[in-house]
Amino acid sequence: MHRSLTLVFALAAFIASPSLGTAQTLPEVVIPLPAPTGRFPVGTAVAYLTESTRRDTDFAAGRPITVQLWYPVTAVSDTHAPYLFEKELGATLVRTDYYGIDTIALAAWAHLTTHSIIGAPVASGSHPIITFSVGAGVARANYTSIAEELASHGFIVVLVESPLAGFMMRPNGQLITDTTEHYGTPIAHRAGVAAWSRDVSFALDQLHAHSVSPIFTRVASTVDWSRIGAAGHSSGGLVAIATCETDSRVRACVNLDGGMASPQQEPMADFVAKGTTKPTLLLRSKPLYSEADFARRGLTREQWEKRGEGGRIALDSVIARARGPLWMGFVAGTGHMSFSDAPFVMPSTISRFGGTIIDARRGLLVITTAIRAFFDQEFDHKRDDLVNLSARLPEVTIVRTHPAAVSP
Repeated sequence: MHRSLTLVFALAAFIASPSLGTAQTLPEVVIPLPAPTGRFPVGTAVAYLTESTRRDTDFAAGRPITVQLWYPVTAVSDTHAPYLFEKELGATLVRTDYYGIDTIALAAWAHLTTHSIIGAPVASGSHPIITFSVGAGVARANYTSIAEELASHGFIVVLVESPLAGFMMRPNGQLITDTTEHYGTPIAHRAGVAAWSRDVSFALDQLHAHSVSPIFTRVASTVDWSRIGAAGHSSGGLVAIATCETDSRVRACVNLDGGMASPQQEPMADFVAKGTTKPTLLLRSKPLYSEADFARRGLTREQWEKRGEGGRIALDSVIARARGPLWMGFVAGTGHMSFSDAPFVMPSTISRFGGTIIDARRGLLVITTAIRAFFDQEFDHKRDDLVNLSARLPEVTIVRTHPAAVSP
């Protein structure tokens, strides 16, 4: 059984996974994903890979790794990719009571379309890459809006879905997700982060070697391999930093609300004790709770804040040990699942906890603009964009924590 979402959010650990069997508390309204705002139309392609060179007792035949690309294109088409690629995924989401979402809403996902064109020709030019790692137990489809928005602005997004990391469905209908808390302890989670980061490097290897498929080869031919970044949500945010630290090709990374430690202050990834060495942005949720919101939970604000003390101590430790530039950002009105498609397809995963919530489209714009500004800073030296971001987007606050909080 997955850990309770309520416990995850209340402890402010920022490590979330679906709670199979969690009761739905609010009616769900599924709305279409917003159209990307960049100048490029978006293409997408999926590959189901197997890493056979690493010994893995859980997967004797090799580690199953799914890679989905979103990338800029020039062609426009009325035929768009489905939200759920795998044929059996929709029914499986319903059967497993994914995130406690009501069955009508989950069934609607199977009929959603995206703004991406399957296999469309990639736009000419030289494009930077952002790898993306999913949150624990989250289906990769739930990051479509973020990926499409980034791709529309010229990035190639390489989403890497690792075994027992997300809610993985293989083409034969096999579901691979962590229903037994395989990575439920801090020590096991650290091992998981290390393994998943190696999966990201493997995916980059395959893309660089032009060994996946013709469409992957065409996309890879436009990659600027000097501009590679890593990003991820929740546990995937830790994977992004771990990949940044272990893969020399990755220049910078973004952690979207991934918690550094357990409530008992045990590190959730190896880099927590070692510190970071490359440019890193920690973009975190900032729930806006009233005293009435706390009262409905039988909590005071002080009790709530105390529950997140372990995470804050771990964060302070990471900042203190950092040897590379480290930025901290907060997006007002967001919850943990705001860094996904949840505001559009399962808003109750945010609203069930109360508080003032940022408009779904505005939240996506703020989050993706912050991601782009950070990578533009590190790849193209557009430093004013990140420094002045709050002036354009008052919902986001970004400060440099290491070295000292000064302009870069």
